Amino acid sequence: MRLSRRRFCFHLLLLFLPSLPVLPAEEPVKAELDIVSFNLRNGGRRFDGQYDHALQHRVIGALKPDLVALQEVDRRTSRVQGLDVPADFAKAQGMTFAYGAAMSFAGGEYGTAALSRLPIASSRTIALPVKGGEPRAATLITVAVPTVSPAEVTLVSVHFDSGADDAARRENARVLIAALKETTTPVILAGDFNDRPGSTTLTLLAEAGFRRCVPEGDASSYPADEPRLVIDHVLLRDGADVRLEDAGTKVVPNAEASDHRPLQSRVRVRMKTQE
Repeated sequence: MRLSRRRFCFHLLLLFLPSLPVLPAEEPVKAELDIVSFNLRNGGRRFDGQYDHALQHRVIGALKPDLVALQEVDRRTSRVQGLDVPADFAKAQGMTFAYGAAMSFAGGEYGTAALSRLPIASSRTIALPVKGGEPRAATLITVAVPTVSPAEVTLVSVHFDSGADDAARRENARVLIAALKETTTPVILAGDFNDRPGSTTLTLLAEAGFRRCVPEGDASSYPADEPRLVIDHVLLRDGADVRLEDAGTKVVPNAEASDHRPLQSRVRVRMKTQE
């Protein structure tokens, strides 16, 4: 029996259907950002005390970060021969930056910095004053995440007080929490908190909605040669429309580049409406 042209084409299509690919269900819109936090030690000193910005550039560059939080950053001080350290580090990584001066020092400034491979939409410095202690500052940048449109993410590079008494650190945390109270973007806090998990300082931040990224393996990052203290952290807080997830955190096993080991986190960014 002869088949009509239409019926022939239909039967031919049935023969090929099993070989056609099955398309997956639509995935939530997401992206992953690599975050590095690194205390440079007095503007850029190796563990042995020598200044070596080139070594620190290589350590950071090997981690291929999207965002970098730097602490103990000098800008045009005499101890770094007038070098603009945050500009130097940003140029070495092909990034842009924002700087937050905590205080004037040695003919220049001393504070924190935030570097970004993504466009910086806005930036500001959050002063973290304490009575009778060394002034501290946090550097805040908000960046656009192009793969999760129209998401923006805020990175805050922090350096809390290092005194034996935690009163100043608790005050640092309270000031920072108040400064971020109206922020609707998701926030990544990264830096040297000079306090351990479970401390009053970290508990205050947890009560304000921040979740700690827990490193795989040993979380100790200080001192770099034989680390025994867990004081460098990455903390996450969701935004109004965007969720942040820890997709893997580790202490980088480098004992030479500073007195702190770098901390690296991969942070997943998701739109809540896509979940």
